[in-house]
Amino acid sequence: MALMKKLNCCWTLGLCLVASRLCKALLDIPKLPAIDDAKFIKECVDSHNEFRSKVKPSAADMNILKWDKELAKLAKSWSKQCKFAHNPCTRKRYACIEGHDFVGENIYLGGVQSTPKQVISSWHSENEHYNFDNMTCSKICGHYTQVVWANTLTVGCAVSNCPNLMGYSAALFVCNYAPPGNEINTSPYTKGEPCSMCKKGDCRNNLCENVTDRATQPRACYLLMLGSILHKIL
Repeated sequence: MALMKKLNCCWTLGLCLVASRLCKALLDIPKLPAIDDAKFIKECVDSHNEFRSKVKPSAADMNILKWDKELAKLAKSWSKQCKFAHNPCTRKRYACIEGHDFVGENIYLGGVQSTPKQVISSWHSENEHYNFDNMTCSKICGHYTQVVWANTLTVGCAVSNCPNLMGYSAALFVCNYAPPGNEINTSPYTKGEPCSMCKKGDCRNNLCENVTDRATQPRACYLLMLGSILHKIL
């Protein structure tokens, strides 16, 4: 009887320890921002626009990016899948969001402590691999060209916890863009004096609220394959 009591006590203690560790593990997972979190939205939009305003060579027609909640919902629904791959709907016309023929996408896999600024900065760092004059990449640079694609008007981002993605406990960060960038044989923007293609009075921090020509040109349906290459940073 004494032995049974001792075993029961040990079993109860073991369960308590397991529960305690599980609770601690759950508590240690940082709460990631929601897609309607004002601070998260501001950091995503501001970080994109900061890099867009400072492109070299300077851009004559770089649009200001604005937040789109439908793109953010799309990003969230895909990031929750915890698949380190592009959303299949981005390869089909009108498959992602009603009213958008194609949608662009950048993906980042990293630590749960990664901030939007750090994520977008990592995409932008690919600029060192891009040759503007001949529109070629020496290494992966499709994330950079999407970040600074002049005709892109809106962005929506999301991040999700992925406790066992490719063997890591990580966060999957996704941004979707409309209109998408990375068209074949097309520069991400028009080189020139900042805002020289903006409508009068529509220039802010080297960025256009509207542009005169490029934004109205028909877009190619085929996207640059480099824009589909994933970027993994752990």
